[in-house]
Amino acid sequence: MQTLYLVVACAIFILFLFPNTFCLADTNMKSGSQCSEADYSDSDSTFQTNLRSLLDSLVSNVVEHHGFYQNVVGEKANRVYGTVLCRGDISASNCSDCTLNSTREAPNDCPMRNDVTIWFRWCFLRYSNESFFGDMQQTGVTVTNETDFDEPSVVSEGLPFMSRVAAEAPDKSFMFHTAVLNTSKSGKRYGMAQCTRDINREDCRRCLDAQLLTFRTVIGNKRRWEIYGSNCFMWYNDYQFYSNGSTLLSGESFDTCLLF
Repeated sequence: MQTLYLVVACAIFILFLFPNTFCLADTNMKSGSQCSEADYSDSDSTFQTNLRSLLDSLVSNVVEHHGFYQNVVGEKANRVYGTVLCRGDISASNCSDCTLNSTREAPNDCPMRNDVTIWFRWCFLRYSNESFFGDMQQTGVTVTNETDFDEPSVVSEGLPFMSRVAAEAPDKSFMFHTAVLNTSKSGKRYGMAQCTRDINREDCRRCLDAQLLTFRTVIGNKRRWEIYGSNCFMWYNDYQFYSNGSTLLSGESFDTCLLF
């Protein structure tokens, strides 16, 4: 019992010191993966060696580069291109852990494939035998609950709100933006948008706008949804799932959320 009191007391003290960094528990989960057709066999040892070196380099360098890193390993037919992006609000340790998990999960989800994409809630990983750096692509997946409908009065505000988030994100220094919608009777809604930093700001804007247009009928009346693409990403929720600290982008080391 004394331990419980101590934990609660510490949590209250931290909230008093850092009231703007609190968010509800946000856990990292795999959101999906995308695989090319079977492209190489177990005998392609050079490609596998290059792939392993590439994935290790992404894990080692992503935090130092503020949550976004790209690299190329190998020559000619055995060359492998890779990129990783962490969500801009998470801590450096969470970014590192998510990247490590993604490098382990991707080859398992897509064995013997040379073009693989995997999405986690906190990070995105892609590798391929062909260069995709700076090439904006509109592929994407959505994560929603088909029965989690929002109130009609909020639905009319939600998409215009996220359109504004999408419009502002490209102009931010890391092309990452969060915002809050204050609804009249239904509390707050929280939005986030982010782009990979190998595309320019105008492509970031086009990518986010295209996501909203493509998935409008899927997300339009939902209380919570997420969109994961190859170059841009959006989140919308009825609780504050993100940290206001931008810990990864600022280089600070406190955690994303207080977990109870």
